[in-house]
Amino acid sequence: MDTLSIFVDESGRFQYLDNASRFYILGMVFHDQSLDISSLVADLERSESELGLEGHCFHAGPLIRKEKGYEILSRKFRGRIFSRMMAFASHVDFKYHCLSVDKKFIDSASQIVEHLRASLIAFIDSRREDFSSIEHIKVYYDCGQSPVTRLLQGTLADAIGETVEFKLGVKPSNYRLFQLADLVCTLHLIELRLANDISMTPSEMRFFGGPRDFKRNVLRKIKAKEI
Repeated sequence: MDTLSIFVDESGRFQYLDNASRFYILGMVFHDQSLDISSLVADLERSESELGLEGHCFHAGPLIRKEKGYEILSRKFRGRIFSRMMAFASHVDFKYHCLSVDKKFIDSASQIVEHLRASLIAFIDSRREDFSSIEHIKVYYDCGQSPVTRLLQGTLADAIGETVEFKLGVKPSNYRLFQLADLVCTLHLIELRLANDISMTPSEMRFFGGPRDFKRNVLRKIKAKEI
């Protein structure tokens, strides 16, 4: 592989306020740049255009909760948007991995970062042979949270080597694979909460129909891409 793209997004805050904010997640989507996905992106954008959503930037959390640009859209219409993104995910050749921290057992933001750092290094070590065969790695992160920016810049290059380049000026609206990273973070968060006997939120229940439907119709499909 000549160039590997890594699209990084996060879910959560560094404070632990309640079960809804208990977990911090760092999601990474991996894609071989030699695999052309332009036709799949065009299909997604065409299908969204048919819904009247030209230039739409997918954001899973607000879509599920009916927030930030999705406030006036019905459950059925939001479901159609979600289904199109899931179809895109099923056809794109990518893999993903999520790092997570249970803040119930963490005392500070610095401990969260250190836990993520150790998990990231352990993941890279577990895939050392895969990473060593790649000539160049390009990291896409929108610098949404400065501790994450410092974590990535201070860890990836040291752990992988000088092949790592950090893309500047990343905007989620410009990269469908970045929007996939947002999707996997959101779904992984729900998965973690269910695994820890934390109920789905009312908005998640309305959107997915309950834990069983979520696991069968959504989670099972996306986890086929997990490494």
